[in-house]
Amino acid sequence: MAYLFLFLLLALNFAISWSNASYVGRYWSESKQVGGSFRVYMVTGYIMAIAGFTMVYGYILLLVSPYILPLLKVSQETILAVQSLSADLIYLFCVATIIPTGFYIWIRSLKTFFEEKTLSAGLTAGWNTFAQVHNVVNAAREVPNALSRIADALLGKGKKKNDKTIIVVLAILIVAVAIFGGYFTASYIMKKADREYDMFSELEATHPELREE
Repeated sequence: MAYLFLFLLLALNFAISWSNASYVGRYWSESKQVGGSFRVYMVTGYIMAIAGFTMVYGYILLLVSPYILPLLKVSQETILAVQSLSADLIYLFCVATIIPTGFYIWIRSLKTFFEEKTLSAGLTAGWNTFAQVHNVVNAAREVPNALSRIADALLGKGKKKNDKTIIVVLAILIVAVAIFGGYFTASYIMKKADREYDMFSELEATHPELREE
C-alpha cells in the first residue's frame, strides 16, 4: 500500500512538472522579447519543473539503488548510507530551488487576485499560500536535520576513509543523475512546446485589432 501511494505521488509530481514545463515552453521565446516580470515568471516556472522532475527521478533512483549497488560489491551498511546521503542532498536541492521560486509565484498570484478579484485567481492564490507556508515550515523543521546528517556523513568518525569516499561518490552520482535527468526532461518538454506554440500569432488570431496595418 505504501509503495502504491508513493507511485501515485510520484506520478502526480511528474504530471505537474510536465504541465509546468509545457506551459513555460508556450511562452519561452516570447518572454525573452517581453522581458520584465513576465520573463522572471517563466524562468521560475522552468526551475520549478526541473526541481519537480529531479525529485521524481531521485526517488526512483533511491528505490532501485538496493538492487543495483550490490553489483559494485558494497556492503548493506554502505548502501543504506548512500541512500541516506543521496536523499538529504536531493532534498536540499529541491528546497533551495522550490522555496525561492515559490515565493515569487506566491506573491504574483496574490497580486493577480487583488487586481482581478475572480474566483479562479482567489483559489490559485489560496493554494499557493498554503503550499508556500507548508514548504517553508517543513524546510525549517527538516533542513537542520538534513544538514546535520550530511555533515556527519562527510566529516563524522566511525567509518573508514575508503568507505566514506565510496559513499560520497555514489551519493553525488545519484544526485547528479537525478538533477541532469530533471534538467533534460524539463528542457525537452519546454523546447517542444516553444516550437509548437506562438503566443504572438495566437494573440493576432484572437484579437485582430492587434495586427499591424
